[in-house]
Amino acid sequence: MRRLILPFLLTLCFYFESIFVEFLPTGTLGRDWILVPHFLLVLLIMMGISFFRNRTLIYAAVFGLLFDIYFTEIIGIYMVLFPIAVYISAKLAKTLFSNVFTALFTSILCVSLVETIVYGMNILVLRNSMEINEFAMIRLVPTLILNAVFFLIVYFPFNRFLLNRKKEELSE
Repeated sequence: MRRLILPFLLTLCFYFESIFVEFLPTGTLGRDWILVPHFLLVLLIMMGISFFRNRTLIYAAVFGLLFDIYFTEIIGIYMVLFPIAVYISAKLAKTLFSNVFTALFTSILCVSLVETIVYGMNILVLRNSMEINEFAMIRLVPTLILNAVFFLIVYFPFNRFLLNRKKEELSE
C-alpha cells in the first residue's frame, strides 16, 4: 500500500496542474502573464535529487507521455524532456551540496530549460509567432516565479517523505 502513495501524489499533481490553469485565468494578477504550472516536473526534479534516479526516470517518462497525450499538440516532447530534466537534476545534486537553495536553483534551471525547448519546438513545428522577448517576459519569468513558489511550499514535506520512503526501501 505504501508503494502506491508516490504514484498517487504524482497523479494528483498531474491533475492539479489543469485545475490550477482553469481557476487562475489570464490577467488575474493585473498583467497579461501566462502562468504555466509545472508542478509535476518540480516534484519529479525533487525526486531526482532525493530519491532513486532510475525509478524517477521511469516515472518521468510515463508522466511525460501522459502529459503529451493529455495537454500538448506535439506528442513526445515532454516524454523526452521530463527524463532529461530529472537526469540533469540528479547529476547536479551529486556534484553540488544538496540543500534547499541548490535544489531550488536546479528546479528553476530545469523548468526554464523545458519551457525554452518547448517554445523552440512550437516555433519550429506549429509556426507560433511569439517573439523571444515576449516569451521571456510574459511566459518564462512568471512561470519560473510560480514554480519556485510551489517548490518552496512543497519542498520540506515532500523531501522528508522521499527520504523516509528511501530509507524504508533500503531496509527491505
